[in-house]
Amino acid sequence: MSVLTVRPRSLARSYGYTTLFCVAIAALLWALEPANAFWRLLVVSLCIGLSIATAFELLEPPLQRWMSPYVAPVPITLVGLAAGLLLGGWLLGNPGQFFLEALDTWALGIFFGVVGFLLVSTRERLQTLRTALARAEAERLNQEKVRLETELRLLQAQIEPHFLFNTLSNIASMIRSQPEVAERTITDLTTLLRASLKRTRASFASVGDELDIVRSYLSIQKIRMGDRLDWEIHAAPDLTTVPLPPLLLQPLVENAVRHGIEHREAGGTIRIDVRREAGGLRIAVADDGPGIADPNGVGNDVPAVGGTGIRNVLERLHALYDGQAGLTFETNADGGLTAVVHLPDDHAHRSAR
Repeated sequence: MSVLTVRPRSLARSYGYTTLFCVAIAALLWALEPANAFWRLLVVSLCIGLSIATAFELLEPPLQRWMSPYVAPVPITLVGLAAGLLLGGWLLGNPGQFFLEALDTWALGIFFGVVGFLLVSTRERLQTLRTALARAEAERLNQEKVRLETELRLLQAQIEPHFLFNTLSNIASMIRSQPEVAERTITDLTTLLRASLKRTRASFASVGDELDIVRSYLSIQKIRMGDRLDWEIHAAPDLTTVPLPPLLLQPLVENAVRHGIEHREAGGTIRIDVRREAGGLRIAVADDGPGIADPNGVGNDVPAVGGTGIRNVLERLHALYDGQAGLTFETNADGGLTAVVHLPDDHAHRSAR
């Protein structure tokens, strides 16, 4: 015999469990007292069980407003039991027979009513809690997604002025001494900014998009540095459509130019290599500059090889790929430093989420 306040959509399920429980109780009582007709036991069991269930459906909400939820089931069970005994007696021909002749039925009814309440209500309450927890988790994940998207936008926004101000500063230094070169640089900068600003409005671009931005950036630096800067880009054509976070490569290339090539009298070469590797994608930006003494310590001391740009790359990789992507630095055998981005094999799937 059962009992629990349920929502309308689960009411039928609750009454179904109650019916099954009542049938089981009738079968148990009949097995204990075979002399009693099974159908009579079933009628009484169903009347008591369904009456208690209905009492909980109707009375539990108002009673719990001024009564403890642990105390409210007692009067509700008694009301449902009394109604069930009257209904069962009426169906068997004597509405008051269980009150006058079979007081032991009260004891059995209360016992099984409480047992039924504990069994079914506990199950229903656990289901309600699971549903509430699932909703809370979905809401948490949604809020986390919004927070992550906002954070990524802010990180990308930090990169835009970082690159822009450096380039404008370079142009300002050339206006008097090399006006024609400054003019060409402004033209290249306009083209670059138009492309890069489009990229920063989306969560993901592609390898091809990012390489276009890098080519524009290196063209600007080539005008400024002349023969002191050379650059090479190697990427298989089938990799150009692979999704990639916007402005991920440009900070690495800028870092290589500023810290690896710019201060060398002889200049140097920037090499960018994009290839597949076991378990994912490998993007390397190498320079033949002075390098650093301890590339393994870069993760703990980002300013050693760069500032805001490198830190943003690290944070964005961690946020976008749940810690599965990485940025490492390697000292080249012939001098210089290589920044290597490792993306997991399912990075394309992650970008679509």
